Amino acid sequence: MYKVIIADDEVVIRNGLVHLIDWEQLGCQVVAMAKDGNQLMELIAEHQPDLVISDIQMPGMTGLEVLRDLPEEDKERTKFVFFSGYERFSYAREALALGSVDYLLKPVSPSELEAAVRKATNQLEKSTATVVLPKDEDRLRELFHSIHQETLYDKSELYDLFAESKLDLEQKFFVGICIGLLPQAKGLDEVGVGARWNLQKFVLFNQLMDLFIKERTGFVLQREEDKIHIIGVFPKEDKDNFYEKYVHIKRMEMEAKYGMKLQIGIGMRTEDIKGLKNAYKTAKFAHDLYFFEEKSVIDIEEVQKDYTLSFGDYQRAQEELFRSIVEKDGYVMRNVDCIMEIIRQIHYGNVYAAKARVMHFTGDVGMKLHDYKYLEQDFYSMQDELQEQVEAQVTFRDMKACIISHYEKLTAELYRKETSRDNMVIEKVKRYMQENYGEEISVKTLSDIACVSENYFSAMFKRETGENYKAYLTNIRMEKAHALLMNTEMKIYEIGEQVGYNNARRFVDNFKQVYGMSPADYKKSRQGQE
Repeated sequence: MYKVIIADDEVVIRNGLVHLIDWEQLGCQVVAMAKDGNQLMELIAEHQPDLVISDIQMPGMTGLEVLRDLPEEDKERTKFVFFSGYERFSYAREALALGSVDYLLKPVSPSELEAAVRKATNQLEKSTATVVLPKDEDRLRELFHSIHQETLYDKSELYDLFAESKLDLEQKFFVGICIGLLPQAKGLDEVGVGARWNLQKFVLFNQLMDLFIKERTGFVLQREEDKIHIIGVFPKEDKDNFYEKYVHIKRMEMEAKYGMKLQIGIGMRTEDIKGLKNAYKTAKFAHDLYFFEEKSVIDIEEVQKDYTLSFGDYQRAQEELFRSIVEKDGYVMRNVDCIMEIIRQIHYGNVYAAKARVMHFTGDVGMKLHDYKYLEQDFYSMQDELQEQVEAQVTFRDMKACIISHYEKLTAELYRKETSRDNMVIEKVKRYMQENYGEEISVKTLSDIACVSENYFSAMFKRETGENYKAYLTNIRMEKAHALLMNTEMKIYEIGEQVGYNNARRFVDNFKQVYGMSPADYKKSRQGQE
């Protein structure tokens, strides 16, 4: 049994990971759990685990700091799988550079965790293999095998091509290169055109493979329908200009020959064959960054992002957008732009998460508008149509334009209607006051119910009712107080408390303003008339 330690600062997550998969079936046993980085260091020294499943952001030491600071013998023995709730590639890149088996994003699914654990145990089974240059073939065979476990593509043909190429690995460095077509080039629907396109694409990728093999400057690690993954093998002295010298020329030649634009992701550089898996993964990540960067060549070493926004900023921006729509303050598009920038930042590098977040926020805002009777059209059909549009976008810029257009049409439709929805909102507020007059009711409570700012609520209430909300609430309380005064034997202060006044003096003053005399005098005068 492989020994496993789980580390996270939240006990719910630690316990959740223990029960997420069948560890015993995978040949593993969870021997300890750590609540922070310092405790994780102690537990590694105590248990000498084979595998550590760790969050990156933890008190004391981060998971990355733990891996960096481990003694070399522990690094050789122990495999790491990291996960994090922060979708930042700076973490992923460092985790992969430090030799972690995998990097997962919260919430971690059972299938993702199981796949990562299987990768780790596969590496542990092979950990006794000798890794010296004359026996690199075994290491590379293992690399082909592990990468193609994740796909449906046959690895044998590509490995045979590599073996036949007889690449000279002396005084060379390796770099991941992922080559695909620019996203705008995809999606041709006409049968004849699509067939010719796919044939051209197939031939283009074959020619690219042949060029790298013929020039002995690389080998194809994996081939997919729309991209190929190459490990470039170049002289160490060309490390600073390998792209211009070896890759750019091939790209220009293929684009001119086939009239198809290529998009290239450049991954990590390494001089150690053990780093090839990371070179492959980071090249794939760089290639997929086109959605956010819109560059035909993206080098992972040039990707620098500053992360200053959080999910708290996202929630506040979403609330502000709703208020802007309801209050018609002229800032709707500015707030949409703000939300989209926050989404771009917190989901940078993850196309699926960015699109899902966009649908999540538009759904929340739309549902709220629907609940408050501002939105009359079929909300679900509207969201289905929007989702189709969002899924079709191939860049973040296009997706943002799509969302801005959505809100331009939505607000135009809302504001075009002559019938005011403010009256419906005020009716809801009035019902709340009728049902809760005995409680402390603040303008903040009422404005929150109306989902508008306090200032806007005050103006809206006066516009719709002809009086301010304080006067309206006082009248409700005085009506209830009058009934209690005339029909019960309750004391004056008790009646005041019953209708929402903690201060008896204030209750008496308000009663005088409405009925012209104190509650006691009023009751005597009424009884005298009977």
